[in-house]
Amino acid sequence: MSTILDVAKLAGVSRSTVSRVISGNGVVKSETRDKILHAIENLNYSPSYFAQGIKTGKTKMLAMLIPDYSNLYYGEMYRGIEQVALENGYMVMICNTDKSSTRERIYAEELRKREVDGIIYNTYKRNKDNIDYFTKLSKQMPVIFMDYIDDKDIDVPYVLSEGFESSKKAARYLVSKGKRRIGYIRVPPYISVVQHRYEGYKQGLIESGIEPDEELVYQCPDNEVGKTHLDVGFEGALFLMNKPNPPDAIMTSTDIMAVGAIKYLNGAGYKIPGDVSVVGFDDIALATIVEPSLTTISQPTRKIGEVAARILLAKINGENDIEDQIIFEPEFIVRGSTD
Repeated sequence: MSTILDVAKLAGVSRSTVSRVISGNGVVKSETRDKILHAIENLNYSPSYFAQGIKTGKTKMLAMLIPDYSNLYYGEMYRGIEQVALENGYMVMICNTDKSSTRERIYAEELRKREVDGIIYNTYKRNKDNIDYFTKLSKQMPVIFMDYIDDKDIDVPYVLSEGFESSKKAARYLVSKGKRRIGYIRVPPYISVVQHRYEGYKQGLIESGIEPDEELVYQCPDNEVGKTHLDVGFEGALFLMNKPNPPDAIMTSTDIMAVGAIKYLNGAGYKIPGDVSVVGFDDIALATIVEPSLTTISQPTRKIGEVAARILLAKINGENDIEDQIIFEPEFIVRGSTD
């Protein structure tokens, strides 16, 4: 493997001159630059990012904190982040916090020690201590928040999608299709960042003249932290459909939960959407594969990742005059589970 000294020797220049060409800092004669670039090509030399980092103060590393590896939503988001990162010579490190607020802070401290250039922060919990911690951290290094923060006085960069109005629209759509007993399967209480989706569902019923019925709501108990969203969806549908007067439609906090609900309904012999309609949230790849295909509130998940990465890189490069608070409007996509 060639070194910077090999390049300098072949080009007949000093190591510092080669370094100036690689980093783009300093003046080098065009003739000398051409010799160095020719030597780099001939030797197939790749500069060390560690060595460059000493000079530039950048490690060319980003970190993405996620709370749950099993949630396919984060895989799609990562694709968008990775694409932008690679285009700009960056690598992305994924850190699974396993739904733990403590682990979020531990990872952040370790990432600071490793001098990553920026962090994309996903969480399931709006834990005040963590929000305060990451808000303070965002003043010291680039951090992009990917979830809602209830406190409007907290000024941080964020990229996310709206959930209240879109869920309200979905509930009203079901009512327009003749559904009157619309159930809801919620994530466990520790996942606070999608609460606005549930509130939108309730408001949609109220605006349609239907009083929300707590008997038609299933929330996975907080102590069942080992459950996947697929498990919660299956168990939620089982719970709701065994009510004396079961729902004729079910909305869920996430697509994976909706897929779990469809799995139960199909296995139990219910006709979808004849007996019960199902609506999810996210529009993951499984939404078009499950049978019947899933009506869902579609987030532009990959685009969300791309935009977050571009904002993060802009901040790393010292750009301050940029829009860094973005809220995407989801799209309601009707498929076979409701029509």
